Amino acid sequence: MKSLLKKSSILLLAAILPFVGCNKSNGRAGKNKVQIMVGFGTGTDPSQITVHEQLAKEFNSTIGKEKGIELEFVTVQYADSQQKFTTLVAGDMTPDICGPVGVMGVGQFIDEWMDIEPLIERDNVDLSVYDKALVDGNRYPEGNGSKLVGLPIGYYPSVIYYNEDIFDRAGIEYPPQEWGTADWTYEKLYSQAKLMTLDRAGNNANSPSFNMSNVAQYGYDATDWAPWRAWVGKYFDKNGKSVALGVSDDYKTAQMNSPEWVRAFGDLRKMIYVDKIRPSSDPTAGAALFGDNDPMGSNKCAMWEIFSWMSYAYEGWDANMRWNIAAIPSLDGHVVSATNMDTFVMCKSAKNHDKAWEVYKWIFSPEVYIRLSKNYGGIPAMKQFQEAWLEEQKAERPNINWQVMLDAGKYADNPNNESWVPNFSKVWDAMENAMANIISGLEDDPQAVADTLNDEVQGYLDEYWDAQK
Repeated sequence: MKSLLKKSSILLLAAILPFVGCNKSNGRAGKNKVQIMVGFGTGTDPSQITVHEQLAKEFNSTIGKEKGIELEFVTVQYADSQQKFTTLVAGDMTPDICGPVGVMGVGQFIDEWMDIEPLIERDNVDLSVYDKALVDGNRYPEGNGSKLVGLPIGYYPSVIYYNEDIFDRAGIEYPPQEWGTADWTYEKLYSQAKLMTLDRAGNNANSPSFNMSNVAQYGYDATDWAPWRAWVGKYFDKNGKSVALGVSDDYKTAQMNSPEWVRAFGDLRKMIYVDKIRPSSDPTAGAALFGDNDPMGSNKCAMWEIFSWMSYAYEGWDANMRWNIAAIPSLDGHVVSATNMDTFVMCKSAKNHDKAWEVYKWIFSPEVYIRLSKNYGGIPAMKQFQEAWLEEQKAERPNINWQVMLDAGKYADNPNNESWVPNFSKVWDAMENAMANIISGLEDDPQAVADTLNDEVQGYLDEYWDAQK
């Protein structure tokens, strides 16, 4: 029966992914074929596929010819990538490399990725070409230690985008563009945001006459436009450790009702219902101001804390207002830029690890790296290319302080806001639902929200570890 199932799985694979029907151990003329599966994130647009095809052609005619390797990029659509990868693994046809893939994609299949650190050490690969925080964002627990599953191809830091026109009308100094400025705290941000949150009668959020149900402009927005961990990752325990993961060091005990998590939920509620500087999710309470657009694009939000992948909206912002970029404030002395980043990972159950590693090193060779980084639109994590990236941005928008984004790499969150925990998807959904309940006003007791979440997540952790026995 099992053999029949496996046979039918292989037939299915051949139908849905033409490349899996070939003999992966042999490409043309007896060469070892190395396949890179693209589809876990960016990289699937026709123009991006063209770059992949050109790079594969160049590799196969040079390094591949010398080392007996045939490289192939295989693209699947994002919506199908997880199911197809699972099917490939089950059919013993795992691709050699996957990428570009974000931290969340890594976390969803954490057991499938190789630890590349031994190979890095063996071949003396220089990691100092990246900010350490960006490399460490690709480290995950394994056994009694950790594994490094990939190197950063590009990153998307969170920053404060701000509307200069709104600041000017309020007569408020622009937020700092240098990271770690002593007086740039969330308390300072809230105090400024209250002055720029206005109802339709012109009252700001400090006024006793302010009408929360008739808001014309908000001073700040964040959190629900990014994962909950992007917010709770700013909180640190008494030992100076980020509480972002919400689980114990051995990943077996939920800690999502710790004092820090309760405070994070409380601060989120305070922003909306006490300080009144940002909208709830109730359209009648002001969220509709932003419509189908982003908060900045509405021209009715003074500051928006979000990732730099919002670059797709810049053209609309240019037409609507004068805007710029500022650093993230500190919270209790800690400055954290929640960061998205892309990497490439090697598959543990693939057959050609040695040949795949040769391709992996080629991907992260400077001349190939920068072409791929540009292809995906992130900030190059390899520091030698950042000055050129900066000059390119200045040429297009000379009034924006792009240095803020480069400097953000030193403050990348670790653990990352999308880092793995057991039963990843279920825990993720539970956290997002808890955040949504606070934002909507459905729940107004931060301790109760944290306790309920903690109980639910503990069940998911127990479920995961019971399955490992």
